[in-house]
Amino acid sequence: MKKIIMTFVLTAVLAVSGCVLAAGYQIGNYLVEFGLMRGSSDDPMAPPRAYALLMPPGTWNYTRPDAESEEWVLESDDGLRLVATHFYPEQRAGNWAIVVHGYGCTQENSYYTAQAYLAMGYDVLTPDLRSSGKSQGTFVTMGLEESKDVVHWARRIAETQKDARIVLHGVSMGAATVMMASARDDLPSAVVATVEDCGYTSAYDLLAYQMERSFSLPAFPGMNLLDWRCERRAGFSLHQAAPIVAVSHARVPMLFIHGTKDTLVPPVMAEELYAACTTEKQLLLVPDAIHSAASQQDHDRYYKIVTDFLRGKVYE
Repeated sequence: MKKIIMTFVLTAVLAVSGCVLAAGYQIGNYLVEFGLMRGSSDDPMAPPRAYALLMPPGTWNYTRPDAESEEWVLESDDGLRLVATHFYPEQRAGNWAIVVHGYGCTQENSYYTAQAYLAMGYDVLTPDLRSSGKSQGTFVTMGLEESKDVVHWARRIAETQKDARIVLHGVSMGAATVMMASARDDLPSAVVATVEDCGYTSAYDLLAYQMERSFSLPAFPGMNLLDWRCERRAGFSLHQAAPIVAVSHARVPMLFIHGTKDTLVPPVMAEELYAACTTEKQLLLVPDAIHSAASQQDHDRYYKIVTDFLRGKVYE
């Protein structure tokens, strides 16, 4: 009798465990596809579906700079075709800015910042990050693989112009991307500074925060399932996309900027990043600015701080 009962209990436990595992598998896959996978049945180039809930499409699109331009193409380490636009200033001085867009966006979202750097006499490169815009890719990696691609763009500039001085300027996920790029060993010496605007401490911490705040879902076990399937489907762990670790090894000076009314990436993350940074650094908190809108909230002060921070690091 005892053997029968034990067999029944063991079978029930295994059945329940199998159901839980299967459910977790499906939930994790859904979260990866919802939050990180590009494309839809109607538009294979569309951003991940979560983007429309966090930031409605078209919110941050800007007018293309009225400047001479050309398309650049690069192949990533894993064989993706990456596309960027090189904008020429009226007078070239040897300074370059790589302006990096955020999650779910394209290089069009970099045009506002690009125009400001063009006005300062910089050549500007606006990449479509992998899995965005014209660039190939299936999954957004929250800045991890994107940071490698940005380093390759910087190396391309350094090869094109031997005396170039390059500034990396990223917004939101683009900020996470340039922070992680700034700590890479293969960063070319031509990169002289990084400006990060409203970046997060880590992809895991950000998504856990947003899972609870925006989607009313518990971070546990949702984040565990997401990260489990993310490693299998997209080939990386969300814990790896950790600018908070990168800034402690940054190879160039870093300017941190954040809006005080940012509800997507809480301002406290900027303070944590600033505290962790071990290179020359500065922190600018812009009063009343929402996510990725600090430069519009106070354009003149924003770019005065940027210009002052870059003084002595680029050609004047």
